[in-house]
Amino acid sequence: MVWIHHFEFACRSQGVEPTVEWFRAFYQLQNNLGFYSFATHDSKRLLINPPKSYHD
Repeated sequence: MVWIHHFEFACRSQGVEPTVEWFRAFYQLQNNLGFYSFATHDSKRLLINPPKSYHD
């Protein structure tokens, strides 16, 4: 759930509407010993300089 909130925060801070397509461009679903989680693609970063806070 943290990855989803981080993604939404990053998109909105850049003025971009968060969508499933955008989420899948930056994150991938992983299965490790029967547990599923999200991980970032190695070559893609959502923000180079993320903002320190986000109001409203």
